[in-house]
Amino acid sequence: MEICEFKPIRIDDIPAMAELLIHRQNFEGEVFPLLKNSCLNTEYIIDILEKLFVNNNVLGIGAFTNNELVGYIFGERKIDTVRGRHIWVPYEGIAIRMDQSSELIRNLYAKVSVAWLEQGCFMHYMIIPLGNQAYFDACQRLSFSIQQVHGIMNIEDYKPFEIVSDVEIRSGNKVDSEMMGRMSSIIQSYHNSAPTFEPALPEVVLNIKEGYKRIVEENDETCLIAIKDMKELGFQVYYPISSDLMTPDNTVELSIAGTYYSQMRRGVGKKLMDEGHRIMKKQGYNSIITDWRITNLASSTFWPKCGFKPVAYRMVRHINSDIAWANYNNPSIKLL
Repeated sequence: MEICEFKPIRIDDIPAMAELLIHRQNFEGEVFPLLKNSCLNTEYIIDILEKLFVNNNVLGIGAFTNNELVGYIFGERKIDTVRGRHIWVPYEGIAIRMDQSSELIRNLYAKVSVAWLEQGCFMHYMIIPLGNQAYFDACQRLSFSIQQVHGIMNIEDYKPFEIVSDVEIRSGNKVDSEMMGRMSSIIQSYHNSAPTFEPALPEVVLNIKEGYKRIVEENDETCLIAIKDMKELGFQVYYPISSDLMTPDNTVELSIAGTYYSQMRRGVGKKLMDEGHRIMKKQGYNSIITDWRITNLASSTFWPKCGFKPVAYRMVRHINSDIAWANYNNPSIKLL
């Protein structure tokens, strides 16, 4: 690796960052053609980066060789009730010059993570592109783990399932509010059980339930419900979405979906997917995006079977917060 000077990145560095990001995304587009979209241009990327940097919560480091930016990482400092105080590196938040190796990413992280810890952020999330193996390789060797998979399905490539359930699939409406509320526990219950072990916080569970009830009152969603003998068995909800660097043009998002555990392996999810695909194709969409927790065994096996191909991972690293005091800069260590 070339000798680099590492410096905090500023808003003045955005044109150089945009150039690196465009080169990164051109390569991603070669691997994933659907990502060659209308957002892949300098004007859009500069605008996105400027909006991020207007927020004073952005902390980043750039690597410079002969005063030329050859790589960067930045993250947003965020606080919420689920993740607590953390750093979020968006899809646009990391890029290296094509002739650089994954070691540059590791060195960038080594520098910027110090600043993140000084802000009290011990949880680090990164959205990593998958076209260039260097990004995933670097994160693995930094002890990041995969948490979420972001996938895209080309609607023209979809192959309907041969064997499906005989359930009725119909569109949800306002009278289905309570029904959707009951199904709000499906995804959470999968995440709460082995091997995901995601805590089911009561206040979060309640908020999700109320949100599900409101879905059928919205005008822009497509809500599909699987029903048999007057009982709900599963659902899918689609939303129109604007394109960005990780989202193809003319795409719809399969935002949430679930089937009761008791109905698994009976073809309910397959029939929902067949019908969802038929409707989205009829509405003129070119692709569908969705994401899933990699430790959710049901999701991580079913969605690839439907034809969703991973284009990005959300990766996470949790650093022991004791490092804030259990370090060699603490005078008490030197007294031992």
